[in-house]
Amino acid sequence: MIYKRSGLVGGSMCDTKLRLSPLAMLELIEDSASELLSALHIDGRTAMREYGAMWVFTKNTVSILRRPEWLEQFEIKSFISRHSPLRLFIDTELSSPEGEPLMRSRLEICALDLENGGIRKPGTLGFREDMEHPEPLPGTAFCRFRKEETEKLYSVTVRSTNLDFCGHTNNVEYLRFVLASFESRDLEQRGIRSIEMDYRGQSYEGDVLDIERSRQDNTDCFFITRNGQTAAACRIEWEQA
Repeated sequence: MIYKRSGLVGGSMCDTKLRLSPLAMLELIEDSASELLSALHIDGRTAMREYGAMWVFTKNTVSILRRPEWLEQFEIKSFISRHSPLRLFIDTELSSPEGEPLMRSRLEICALDLENGGIRKPGTLGFREDMEHPEPLPGTAFCRFRKEETEKLYSVTVRSTNLDFCGHTNNVEYLRFVLASFESRDLEQRGIRSIEMDYRGQSYEGDVLDIERSRQDNTDCFFITRNGQTAAACRIEWEQA
């Protein structure tokens, strides 16, 4: 199954140059993936109510081809591109109404048991192999990046408005914490070519997170740590060094 819908870039979705912001882009990806799972009746709410489990996002890689501007129309589609014994992979493409690709993403998700916290097989939450679409999107492979020598940029306390419906820090908030370390002119001038998020743990209201960074040419790697443990990592590739 391929889930599709149309949309419009609203003012609240724009950055300082009236383009679709990276934060809004991640929100579109996660919303579209959640709507796909809902259409398949294997969404997060169903997982909790019927299967005693919850879906968690573990990785997301995003390739940005062109960012649409304010009031520009777009089409978005999502589908399960493949699965492994313990994970599902959801591909999402944002395009213009004329078919111009604007962004491509691959999201990795897994299911956790609500009682013991163990990883559940997707089939125990209603997933069937015939839900998988046979043609994955190109250019959506995950990268590997390790924590090397870093510098601490700042610390942030998780507040109530940073939480998702499960009571954890919302995945998009980690990118917000990363981007907040830049001045707006840096984001405007350099431009983002790709983003990869690696969600390695969970954080909660009241937790103090340290934002650390390592730099290599036109790539920055960020590590958001909680009590010395990495809760999330982020890799940003810039258009300009």
